[in-house]
Amino acid sequence: MSSRYRVEYHLKSHRKDEFIDWVKGLLASPFVLHAVSHEGDYNDDLATTQRVRSQYADIFKDIEGLIKDKIEFDSRSIIQDEIEDGASSQSLNVLGQSRLNLLVPSIGTFFTELPLEQAFLWDDSQRAISARRMVAPSFNDVRHILNTAQIFHFKKQKISRNGKVLRLVTFDGDVTLYEDGGSLVYTNPVIPYILKLLRYGINVGIVTAAGYDEAGTYENRLKGLIVALHDSTDIPVSQKQNLTIMGGESSYLFRYYEDAEEDKFGFRQIDKEEWLLPRMKGWSLDDVEKTLDFAERTLNRLRKRLNLPSEISIIRKVRAVGIVPGERYDEASKRQVPVKLDREQLEEIVLTLQNTLESFAPSRRIQFSCFDGGSDVWCDIGGKDLGVRSLQQFYNPEAPIKPSETLHVGDQFAPVGSANDFKARLAGCTLWIASPQETVNYLHRLLETD
Repeated sequence: MSSRYRVEYHLKSHRKDEFIDWVKGLLASPFVLHAVSHEGDYNDDLATTQRVRSQYADIFKDIEGLIKDKIEFDSRSIIQDEIEDGASSQSLNVLGQSRLNLLVPSIGTFFTELPLEQAFLWDDSQRAISARRMVAPSFNDVRHILNTAQIFHFKKQKISRNGKVLRLVTFDGDVTLYEDGGSLVYTNPVIPYILKLLRYGINVGIVTAAGYDEAGTYENRLKGLIVALHDSTDIPVSQKQNLTIMGGESSYLFRYYEDAEEDKFGFRQIDKEEWLLPRMKGWSLDDVEKTLDFAERTLNRLRKRLNLPSEISIIRKVRAVGIVPGERYDEASKRQVPVKLDREQLEEIVLTLQNTLESFAPSRRIQFSCFDGGSDVWCDIGGKDLGVRSLQQFYNPEAPIKPSETLHVGDQFAPVGSANDFKARLAGCTLWIASPQETVNYLHRLLETD
């Protein structure tokens, strides 16, 4: 199953985001009211497009106001919590809920205002959303508009060589920087933009589910990036060192280094005492082991119950356990061919694993992440929210990077247990992309000069 199919599958109805679906519902009324065809009458059709564009823009303007109101409401709630320090959870809810919370109960936190009206008008000029009569504004349309609004926010804050409004950009790996299961080769078009971020003094972290306790594997998968970084003569070494890899969601931290005397460069592992968050330090190693043991037993039971091929194996790591496809010899082609899991099997495994662990006492005392990687399923200790927050603290312990100064780019943001980028929403602003090319396009718009 290709990575592109995986992403598109994640964007289907049963995996959508409630906020995006709510926005789609608001846009449906103007679309239905004006879904007419004026055959041969260009002027009438143009007038209809203009009316639809105006109504769409008004809707996004109203949502923009609701988001601003929610940010202000959440800020007042934090102050109230501080005033009521030590009080019960009921007493801390005296302010009630914002209007957006009432309209969309599952809504998360917005760390910045979003110029949605401006973003819609820009995307409409590129994608002719308001000119469509047969296809209503889609999930992807709204996703793109939200991404554009986030880009516009940071550009409005004048990202520059001296600007510190955006201090940290983090990326997922697969389907974000490179195709699923791929690597970052020297010719990858995203590399110049990552170098530009570092050149501007912006910290860059790759927060990936791939968990290895040694640097060599990361150096091989990101070889194109580190070679290009090493060869860059206009980036000081001190800024090159702002590139980090957070592996296993939040289990291993590596930092770029250069040794001019020995002509060496690559990644060097950072001791956990330098970056682990206090809550992570408090996790019991016994709870971690029991969680992984339980997850491994669950995967073995699922392998038997679903009658999976013998080539499907279960791999246990220090901080993770997963079920992965294998290969078998094909007599017809006289070569090894991959043995893949069906989409339904992947869904069954990840949802069963997630639900089972949620009721297991040791796993409830720590944090874990179960996710579907498109061809495999993994349970990791930790989560991407902790990975991003650890980097926010690591880069500047005295003045940690704020969520409003952080941008995470990933492909798995659906609010379900199998989408491991979702928790990153808790730690910073986000861009929800569907391919490495989208990542390149958004970085170009973010960093281009007006």
